[in-house]
Amino acid sequence: MEVKVCCRRIFVVDDHPIILSGVGAMIDSQDDLTIVGLAGNAEDALEGIGKTLPDVAVVDISLPGVNGVTLIERLGERFPEVSCIALTAHEDPGCLRQVLAAGGRGFVVKRSTATDLLQAIRCVLAGDNYVDPALAARILSPRGATQGDPGNLSERERSVIQLVALGYSNKEISSKLNLSIKTIETYRTRATEKLALHSRAAIVRFAHSNGWLVELPA
Repeated sequence: MEVKVCCRRIFVVDDHPIILSGVGAMIDSQDDLTIVGLAGNAEDALEGIGKTLPDVAVVDISLPGVNGVTLIERLGERFPEVSCIALTAHEDPGCLRQVLAAGGRGFVVKRSTATDLLQAIRCVLAGDNYVDPALAARILSPRGATQGDPGNLSERERSVIQLVALGYSNKEISSKLNLSIKTIETYRTRATEKLALHSRAAIVRFAHSNGWLVELPA
């Protein structure tokens, strides 16, 4: 059997055996990723992750007993070096906000493709956050200011920071706002300096606390 070297270590938690084995096999088939453990509930996950200390834990939100959001929070407390990605069938902005508040770094809905999940894993491994595009498009508010919006940010700076919090790259933000990448970088730098935000995780926490991740009206 071929032995993988220099692979990033992934742990998967899901209470459905078919999904658990399928997701595990799909991830393990990648040259740069390897599965170090599988679990069907939070208790087994905490034990297994404590023994294997993976780089990323992919966690189903709807677990029996202790749910996935609580598990992500506990993992963050016990093993802060392990990044968590939520995997769920629920396309609920409220669920996304709970995951972000618990310290989750990624959010993927189960109807997404295997490519989407792999992209989320690699995005988180690179130090970024990831929000499934199917949900991100629904929760990005198009309005300029909100009640929680700091007064020292311009509308453009606020829009850029909000998109960064949703996991968009500078290139994607450039396309969405129809501005050059250099201009986006300038707005991002100004906003993060004004707000003293020194990491993407800090940007996500700030955006969440200010109510910038809200569902668009139907």
